[in-house]
Amino acid sequence: MSLISIGMPLYNAEKHIRQSLDSLLRQTHTDFEIIISDNNSTDDTFGIVQDYAARDSRIKIFQQPENIGPIPNFQFVLQQASGDYFMWRSYDDWSDDNYLEALGQLLDADSGIDLAVANVVKVKDSEEKPVDINIERAKGVKSFSSSLTMLKLSHPGWMYGLFRRQVALDAINDVVENFPHVWGWDHLILFPTVSRNRVGASGETRFFQRETGISNNRYRPKMPKEQIRLAKDFYHICQRSYQSSNASALAKIAMTFYLLRYTSSKTEKFTRILRIALKLRKP
Repeated sequence: MSLISIGMPLYNAEKHIRQSLDSLLRQTHTDFEIIISDNNSTDDTFGIVQDYAARDSRIKIFQQPENIGPIPNFQFVLQQASGDYFMWRSYDDWSDDNYLEALGQLLDADSGIDLAVANVVKVKDSEEKPVDINIERAKGVKSFSSSLTMLKLSHPGWMYGLFRRQVALDAINDVVENFPHVWGWDHLILFPTVSRNRVGASGETRFFQRETGISNNRYRPKMPKEQIRLAKDFYHICQRSYQSSNASALAKIAMTFYLLRYTSSKTEKFTRILRIALKLRKP
């Protein structure tokens, strides 16, 4: 199996970073590098990862002189990667010990997929809730209907699956250049791969995604004008991405209409924007 690069963009991660790193260092596939970029944390994050790096040469650390923002930091760790395969890992998530091995074997075995994902388990207040994802309904079929099925099945936790490195790099470069928002960006990273039905799934391993609510409170737009701008940018990036695919002309026309629904579900529901706007207009 090829070298796997793991990118960890960190900011004030001292509470959970040890659990996340320990999970990676227990992996049954050991040919990997961990690239850490500390985004000018104000807690002891950098000291903790320095201690880990002193004990394991596979860990490489960078410290940003100033906070460059969350998405550019995700881009930065990927730009430093040298593996054929790449995976992001958040400071507060973890996985089964065979995660890299199971997903890497999927990519090795099937050149028709660019992203390997696992069963997702959402964790909130120590309560675990498995996400039922039956990817078999769309797997192996390259029709427009199967692409729609895959888009409906897609989960934000898939962003922490295992990518072919160049595919992930192309996606995040596009987002950094054309999407000046944080809310919804994970779905844009996934869209080019998911909409082309180039995702494979393993039922032999699990990814545990901690739900803290931090992103919702910090990055979700509150005002209708901001929500509309975000939705427009999101729609245009998805539309441009699918138009550049090898889908049929009819499929591209159909996707133009479906993306209205997809954008509403992945950014802000259009009915919610309207309700907020009407409420603000009341005297």
